[in-house]
Amino acid sequence: MNECLHNICQSFEETTDFLTDKSETKAKIVTKAFYDFLECFSSLKEEKLEFPKEFQNDVRNYLKGNLGLLKKFEDVEMRYLMLSDFYDFCRLTKRYKKEQ
Repeated sequence: MNECLHNICQSFEETTDFLTDKSETKAKIVTKAFYDFLECFSSLKEEKLEFPKEFQNDVRNYLKGNLGLLKKFEDVEMRYLMLSDFYDFCRLTKRYKKEQ
């Protein structure tokens, strides 16, 4: 897996309890990981095709300025949920293994 995507998964692990134990620090981690994800995922070539179309479409349309997606992802909880889906996908497909 691409190194920057791997780093995003690692960052996400610092926030797995975000919805039940919110803090400004965790919100900042989520926001940084979200923008890192947008940048990293949009720069992928063929590897991006291995991920669900929802990731591809959301990233492409967000970066094109789709008003609905811009509004949706203003909410840090929505950013968290998208990253959670990405993290779960990477774990389920064994692209990422949690370090001990």
